[in-house]
Amino acid sequence: MPIAATRAFVLGTTPYFEQDKLVHLLTEYRGILKAIAPGALKNKNRFGSMLELFTEAEFQYYWKEEKELITLSKGDLVKSYFNLVSDPGNIFYFYLLAEILLRFVPYNHNDSRIYRLVRAFLENRAEGIEMNLLFLYFLVWILRIEGLMFSPGICHNCFAKDLRQAWLKIDFRGILCSRCKTDENVMFTGSDLEFLAWTEKHAPKELEVWKEKIDCAGLIRIFKQMIEYHAELSLKSSQYLPEFM
Repeated sequence: MPIAATRAFVLGTTPYFEQDKLVHLLTEYRGILKAIAPGALKNKNRFGSMLELFTEAEFQYYWKEEKELITLSKGDLVKSYFNLVSDPGNIFYFYLLAEILLRFVPYNHNDSRIYRLVRAFLENRAEGIEMNLLFLYFLVWILRIEGLMFSPGICHNCFAKDLRQAWLKIDFRGILCSRCKTDENVMFTGSDLEFLAWTEKHAPKELEVWKEKIDCAGLIRIFKQMIEYHAELSLKSSQYLPEFM
């Protein structure tokens, strides 16, 4: 029976049979994995607090070749973000973050940028970067990693460059200049386009410079719609966030 180890963030758990849990893990190099944590529902179990949402741990596991699920044997805590994640001002953003990762990112999608993006999200929130700016940055990058983010300075139709204003195509697959737009009604300002280009080369720790320059809530709504459109799903956790009320 093969045995391996992986560092991972916990994206969620559900009861599995009488004493076990089904655990969804975002791993560093193997994408998202589904695992059984034996005995995790017992009061005293080998995993302790390691299965809390967005806890980072080093897990050892084994699997059978014919089985989809891996089985966790033990783990070592790397870092707990429990106080950060469970804060009332944060918790629903983290629920939505986990839902996007679980429903939008393919299983076994081994792009380590996603793992680094989640870690940066957590670390920068712990440092006090505003949640709405961080969440917007996350949405932009998850779309970029999945190959669905448009070029912020080029018209999808005529390839005009250095746009100072643009309209999002109805199918979300690009932006149009003022000469090419028809029935599109979602508009990006020059500052919006500058922000999108800025995210390509800057870390989230520098996000505060955009605090008064963009409509953060409006952009979050747009990119959330892009994810829902491309993945053909509805993100239920978003209903609890102020941007969608």
